[in-house]
Amino acid sequence: MRNKNFVMLPHRIFSLGLKPKEFAVYCCLIRHSDREKNCCFPSRRLIAQECNMDKKTVDSAIRGLEERELVKKVCRQRENGTRTSNLYYILKKIE
Repeated sequence: MRNKNFVMLPHRIFSLGLKPKEFAVYCCLIRHSDREKNCCFPSRRLIAQECNMDKKTVDSAIRGLEERELVKKVCRQRENGTRTSNLYYILKKIE
């Protein structure tokens, strides 16, 4: 549901009862996701910047999306053990 310059969202997204911060972050993750694997790895900083919110608000929104089982966050690490960006899976395709 993605094209070069825009992201299409199904009408049903409005019936999920998402908080505004969850809605914005969910749309951001969909925007960055790979169509076949349904995953993406934008940094918290990038998500915060694109959604016009701070990183703590992004974290709160992601927790809400995980509780609703819409997104799964996987913490990633480099070979030396330092943290890198998280990997986010879009779990449910909304149709």
